[in-house]
Amino acid sequence: MAEVELTGVAGDLDAAVADLAERFRAALEPPARAAAELDSPTLRARFDEPLPDDGMPVEAILAQLDERSSGGLAGSTGGRYFGYVTGAALPAAAIVEAWTAAVDQNVGMWPLGPAAVELEQVTLGWLADLLGYPGAGSAGGQATGTRPETGPPKAAPGASGYFGSGATMANTVSLAVARHWFGRKHGVDVREEGVRALPPLAVYGSEELHLSDHKALRTLGLGSGCVRAIPIDSEYAMEVDPLVAAIERDRKAGVEPAIVIAQAGSVNTGASDPLDAIADICERYGLWLHVDGAFGAFFGLCERTAPLVRGMERADSLTVDGHKWLNVPNGVGFALLRDAELHHETFGGSAGYLTPGSGANLHEFGFEASRSWRGACVWAALKALGRSGVEELVTRCCDLAAELGAIVEDHPRLELAAPAPTNIVCFRYVRDGVDGEEANRAIQAEVAAAGSVFHTGATLEGRFCQRAAICSWRTTADDVRALADEVVRVGDGL
Repeated sequence: MAEVELTGVAGDLDAAVADLAERFRAALEPPARAAAELDSPTLRARFDEPLPDDGMPVEAILAQLDERSSGGLAGSTGGRYFGYVTGAALPAAAIVEAWTAAVDQNVGMWPLGPAAVELEQVTLGWLADLLGYPGAGSAGGQATGTRPETGPPKAAPGASGYFGSGATMANTVSLAVARHWFGRKHGVDVREEGVRALPPLAVYGSEELHLSDHKALRTLGLGSGCVRAIPIDSEYAMEVDPLVAAIERDRKAGVEPAIVIAQAGSVNTGASDPLDAIADICERYGLWLHVDGAFGAFFGLCERTAPLVRGMERADSLTVDGHKWLNVPNGVGFALLRDAELHHETFGGSAGYLTPGSGANLHEFGFEASRSWRGACVWAALKALGRSGVEELVTRCCDLAAELGAIVEDHPRLELAAPAPTNIVCFRYVRDGVDGEEANRAIQAEVAAAGSVFHTGATLEGRFCQRAAICSWRTTADDVRALADEVVRVGDGL
């Protein structure tokens, strides 16, 4: 039968791949706009149709998607997208991501993706080395350090890692290991007995603690109600003395202090908590130190910002987003953990049909049984940039933020809303006779709608402000100047 049909299919694939190559090449160029042109109802109407009874030719499907998406894509791959904390996918990372979709390796088990499993472990080792975190990248329980009875593991050998879908998943993996460690400390196997068998516990984070950490604690059954919100100082960093006071209060009340979540890079302002001082406190009280370094973990690669993350290497777990400063496609983050044995013990397990191979089965280091080859695009980004390229990218973005901060300080109708020592700048438009709160909200909305640049806002001390996060490999000094000019233009027109 199939000889004629297969020939037809091959021809269709050739046409589809040729079309893909042309459209893919165009997509790697900077977008014309920083924001989408179309609203939700318009875009929904383009896609809203009954499920087709019959299939489309393969060579026509991408064309239809491209055409219907036109005008509805965020310009996040360009240099003038300053919203949230979003990198622009490097060409090498995007190309490798497309290829890995075609070869469709499942990294959950070694026999399903042998090369994928090995590459991911090597890449995690590269990341640990780049960030100065003690040796991660060897799955399979190679831990050789000892675990104190009263505190988390402190020995470097045998650390491990895991690629997740982003920092939220990486935070959840890391805090699951912390929960398992806490249970062991109290003679409870959380895997079997659940969180109901744990004594009352407390988790500590600053008032700026990210939503993803709260989500992780809720998902793990600990609940965000266990979090003690520690005050921040004028630099938006966690204060140390109130942290110690909160720990002491809980001990006296019969609540067991368990975990401190410190931030390397607050998403609002880019501030970092005093990691070295917090690590000292964790060692003194025998607490697990988790560092949420979604983007700020890379501050160590810029000479000016490196002091802000001193002590990060002392964390028991560290999480980072790949789709921020590494500029890889969305959906990639990673966790680095100090103790591979504890990490594996938290997630380990198998089933009768899961026939192992000669390498590691990565489903035993996270929640997902099956997942895509996420680490390949990170490998590609690191191969394309090298250590020096990543250092230059981080330094340049922080320098551009400093340039934007200087523009704001020099302009009579702009003012900084918070210190800007890293890659995030929060500022306000100010003018006599214009209501600051209403005006700044209107400015952000109008600039975003105009679409030549895109940024978001932040609420600091109850006041709304303009917020720009710079982590794209494409952003230049002209781009940050364009943002300031647009804010002033719109503000002057109010």
